[in-house]
Amino acid sequence: MPDSLNAETQLAGVTFRKLGKLHYYPAEALPLTVGDSVVAETEDGTECGEVKILRPVSGRREDANTPFRIVRIANERDKEIRDLRLVQSAEGLKLCQEKANGLGLDMKAVEAEVSFNGHQITLYFVADSRVDFRQLVKEIAGRLKMRVHLHQVGARDHARALGGYGPCGRPLCCTTFLRDFAPVSMKMAKDQSLYLNPSKFSGVCGKLMCCLRYEHEVYMDERDKMPPLGSSVVLANGERAIIEEVNVMRQTLQVTVQDDDGYRTITVAAQSVQIARACGDCGSAGGGCGGSCGSGEGQGCGVPAKVEGGLIALERRTKHP
Repeated sequence: MPDSLNAETQLAGVTFRKLGKLHYYPAEALPLTVGDSVVAETEDGTECGEVKILRPVSGRREDANTPFRIVRIANERDKEIRDLRLVQSAEGLKLCQEKANGLGLDMKAVEAEVSFNGHQITLYFVADSRVDFRQLVKEIAGRLKMRVHLHQVGARDHARALGGYGPCGRPLCCTTFLRDFAPVSMKMAKDQSLYLNPSKFSGVCGKLMCCLRYEHEVYMDERDKMPPLGSSVVLANGERAIIEEVNVMRQTLQVTVQDDDGYRTITVAAQSVQIARACGDCGSAGGGCGGSCGSGEGQGCGVPAKVEGGLIALERRTKHP
């Protein structure tokens, strides 16, 4: 194995599950292409996986960040063993659920993996609370003659195992390309004006949709170009209003305006308004600028412009609420 990596060397990203984590290996002299089946070393021994990505690297040997290597491109015998392990995994999953039901355990087995050497089976399950599965492990091990590992997983992993379609009509992200579950917060839903309707941001797993994270940066970039929520603005007709809601995608504002009949709410284009300024913000005292700053058309400092002082008091100087 070479001591250093140069620009001609490639790293191969290999996954050992349908949508498992990518493990990177130096490709070395192997003639690899994306989609090849390979036998590679892992922390749990030798496994058969698939090459998902190839990318050139340069730098020191340590940049590969793995003590393991790709042993060989999978031959026909390796593929036969891999297919056999898939059959054994399905049988193990069915056996696990049958044994759990027999023991009265409130759990659901959702996925199983048998190691390439056939010595170990890993079973993934979901449950509402902690489960004492010691007796379950004994019975499964006695039947399959393998080491048995059980891991409790969350709702997102359950949805990934089951598959399905999202509100967009496309297959779930977690069953097609998403390999890691990045944190998704309620703030992301709020920033996208979805926080008032939970059905708009909940996935089939019952958690916040992972796609909220995809667009969050775009929403924030576009929102920075618009007046902040709660600020006072001057409309195209000269009326003064308070921003109640911001629609980033439509580039519109919902504003409250006061007239002789009271308050009314209207929707206007974000480009058609200007941030209102309090008299004196321009640096001149007592309206000395003649109203050119747009604070009140020449009215003196402290004199409300077109709206009552109570509405003006709602003005906020912060960038975001």
